[in-house]
Amino acid sequence: MKVLRTIAIAVCASLFSCSVNRPSLADAGADGSESKEADSIRIDDNTSRDLGISVVKVAELPAGTPVLATGQLQINEDASWQVGAITDGKIVSVPVRVGDFVREGQPLAFLHSHDVHDARATYRQALAELAKQKAVADQARAVRDRTRRLFELRAASKQQLDAAETEYLSATTAVSIAQAEVDKARFHLTDFLEVPAEEPPRTEHNRTADALTIKSPASGTVMERRATAGTVVSTGDLVFLIADLSSLWLIAAVNEADLSRIHPGQRVAVSVRAYPDRKFFGRVLRLGERLDPQTRTLQVRILVPNPHGLLKPDMFANAEFETDTSRMMQIPESAVQKVNGKQVVFVKESPGVFRQREVRLGSKSGNWIQVTSGLERGDEVVVDGAFLLKSQLMKGSGE
Repeated sequence: MKVLRTIAIAVCASLFSCSVNRPSLADAGADGSESKEADSIRIDDNTSRDLGISVVKVAELPAGTPVLATGQLQINEDASWQVGAITDGKIVSVPVRVGDFVREGQPLAFLHSHDVHDARATYRQALAELAKQKAVADQARAVRDRTRRLFELRAASKQQLDAAETEYLSATTAVSIAQAEVDKARFHLTDFLEVPAEEPPRTEHNRTADALTIKSPASGTVMERRATAGTVVSTGDLVFLIADLSSLWLIAAVNEADLSRIHPGQRVAVSVRAYPDRKFFGRVLRLGERLDPQTRTLQVRILVPNPHGLLKPDMFANAEFETDTSRMMQIPESAVQKVNGKQVVFVKESPGVFRQREVRLGSKSGNWIQVTSGLERGDEVVVDGAFLLKSQLMKGSGE
């Protein structure tokens, strides 16, 4: 091969005689620098054909290809609510079923609990204690006022007046404490248990009149119902799961080799078997913290809007992560030559005129290589015969 190349270069030299534009005084500028003609070669069409020189146009191809992954749709945990029993009791009625859409504040179940009766008894006791302390305070005020009048008439001592004032102050303090106990008992009933402080009348046809109401904390779909009429529940037991299905999470398993191309906020096209001709678009929320040691994949959480409710939790889905959509210049690798430590190509400027141009290269794909700078769309570069042009140019420049 070396012998053939040497012969080819010799033939090229003879064909190229006087065809290289060499720098001269005429080619130099006022400051003595060489003009661009020193980097160009002129070849007539016949010589170009004999040497087998061919050119191709710079191709523009997408810089990145999508990352593909599979996963499963799940309830959006940021838009779901686990509704539990706030106290021990017995379910007496459940007016909703799985799949029902409920509004915020809508009753989900009614619960009878001894805590309600105990709380109301505590409230009544607090009211009675408040009334008692108010009566004591009223009496202490009357004694104080009478003692003050007697003191003004010099019929009572200063010591007796001070004692009456102290007794009245103690009584008013007791009233304040009793009032606080009443407020606490009422708050427990009306704000925590959400029942009237006073027991409502109960009839045969209204068994829920004095029952606790388990309400929906937000609007959404009933995904789970773990109680029916007669179920006994304890404080904290999960009774309902409510979810807003207008958006879902897709938990996709992304290969370790693709993780450098995934980032939060990235757009993702999602497809499911139920709608093969339709795509749903979401965005990456976050990347997992731990790689699966068996599959070498990482869980990536994707938020997928679902305004029409077509997507369902537990559906399997395919995810296509959109990567860099910019387009890069690409040329055949054979067009690149190395001159004086620089990567160069020969660009066809006009018929029979080829100019050396320095380029910066990117990644390689097959026989093509990316050019990050140095070329523009529409440029024609020499592929076959680039080495011969390089050899002749270097010979013409005295290299």
